[in-house]
Amino acid sequence: MNGPPPSTRAFLSSVPSLPAGLKVRFLGCVKTYNIATGHLILEHNYPRCKPTQEPPSIPVDVNAVLGTVTADELRVGAWVNVLGYVRREESSVYVEAVMVFRAGAIAVGEYERILHNSLEVDRRVQRPK
Repeated sequence: MNGPPPSTRAFLSSVPSLPAGLKVRFLGCVKTYNIATGHLILEHNYPRCKPTQEPPSIPVDVNAVLGTVTADELRVGAWVNVLGYVRREESSVYVEAVMVFRAGAIAVGEYERILHNSLEVDRRVQRPK
């Protein structure tokens, strides 16, 4: 069966270590939105940082989805799911979004626990001990 490759679920903090061109899906909180460039900066404090450290963040290019994304999804503080491709430019990493949608009333701690457990199962299945 031919079709697009499935997306890889990931924590936002691991996106910079993923290979360029990989389709990825992750959750993040809007920190900033630059209207001139069409870029969001998303953050997600997982794994937890010290209070003096900035949480992990990643730029997301939303230019391709501006026709479908809503103002609520671009609002600072909104939790959104992103489906897109990891891109590299010189020493920087960003995600080119193909879909952005609201996470709604999400229990972030529960999401973190479930995704962590799911990724651990995937890791064990792929590389048995």
